[in-house]
Amino acid sequence: MPPAAQRDEFWTRDRTIWVRRTSTGEVIKSTYWRQGQLIQSEYELLCWFARDTTLERLMRENSPHIRRALDSGRFTPQQVSQWTMMNPIIFDVHYAITSWLGWFNMARPIDWTSAFRHPITNSIVEGSARDSWHMRGGAIDARIPGVPIEQFGRFAQWLGAGGVGVYVGKSFTHTDSGRVRSWRS
Repeated sequence: MPPAAQRDEFWTRDRTIWVRRTSTGEVIKSTYWRQGQLIQSEYELLCWFARDTTLERLMRENSPHIRRALDSGRFTPQQVSQWTMMNPIIFDVHYAITSWLGWFNMARPIDWTSAFRHPITNSIVEGSARDSWHMRGGAIDARIPGVPIEQFGRFAQWLGAGGVGVYVGKSFTHTDSGRVRSWRS
């Protein structure tokens, strides 16, 4: 870990993350924290970037999943939104990972495979937890090209910011802002 990360200055300097959405190919490099303050416009941009792209597609396709959820009264049309305000702690985890990559001269975007997940989408994702942190805006599934997911997972665990799951068969690492815990699947 960079010496700066072992001192308080790591958490007081500007926080930038560089990520790519695998589902859309979109890339963003955003400084969401500067001079001890959250930059609201950048934070909201990152929240939008972390949107549920599967729900977005289902909405475009007029999916029966959405129609059933609306017809059953489980959700109103206003409650079917593909984005939410994410927990900033999850962005801090990815700031640390972005910095870690830079420290080792491996600067590149982190590939986000899943971030916010609406309950409709969560209900159709194989293996998703019923009370998933994704639905609370507090989880991101990701991979880093050229970095083994086990190594990504060990670093995320070292940060001690929440849950870390290493999904070897699906080739991604889950990070969340819940209690500190880890698992492997």
